[in-house]
Amino acid sequence: MKRVLHIVLIASFALLNSCEENAPDCFQAAGDRISESVEVPAFDAITVFENIQLVVAQGPEQRVVIETGKNLRPEVSARVQDGVLILRDENNCNLFRDYGETVIRVTTPDLREIRSSTGWPITSAGILGFNNLRLISESFNNPETVTTDGTFDLELDCQTVRVVVNGIASVKLRGEADLADLTVAAGDSRIDARDLQATTVRINHRGSNDMLVNPRQRIEGIIRGYGDVRSFFRPEEIAVEEQFRGRLLFEVP
Repeated sequence: MKRVLHIVLIASFALLNSCEENAPDCFQAAGDRISESVEVPAFDAITVFENIQLVVAQGPEQRVVIETGKNLRPEVSARVQDGVLILRDENNCNLFRDYGETVIRVTTPDLREIRSSTGWPITSAGILGFNNLRLISESFNNPETVTTDGTFDLELDCQTVRVVVNGIASVKLRGEADLADLTVAAGDSRIDARDLQATTVRINHRGSNDMLVNPRQRIEGIIRGYGDVRSFFRPEEIAVEEQFRGRLLFEVP
């Protein structure tokens, strides 16, 4: 009985203090939702870590806005290192609040890279017209970015988009590009670019999931894994090598 009473008292204390800004992380409620603009130096790349949803827009001036709970804000940071905007939310224990409380909105005139190490979506607000954009969700070249189960959902109008993923990342692209260079290095990651009309699609597929593409003039590259490459247009130029069980399939009438 004493043990049960002890547990009840601890739980009651935690519940009473969960609304406090200074409560321990696990027992802390998010608090009122706030939106705060953050001044940072110039950047041309973004790395986003766990617990953060990222929304990217193209605009004439760089702007970073953090939306989160008031009690969570001290553990959310946006800083620039070597030209890379690094986004972190270190509120990792949440017994009394929902997941995914933090949204960071980034506006920038140009961007060369977005690296995802978050399990939450990275989306676009409007069309992104960056000339050369690289989308990365992998843990091989940067051991700190261990989370590779996030989602890219972007609308593009660019010259070149390069994608490198492993793990179980999901990439959904739409719009137009001159070159779509798509690599699934390992794992069960899925790239759905059927709505991205690309003049040339270059593939390096070593994964187990399907890759969906829409090449208008040329498709080239290598299929090295179990997953198929499904093309929703049959271009004039086809130069794809099938080295394992995956196949190039055309989903056309």
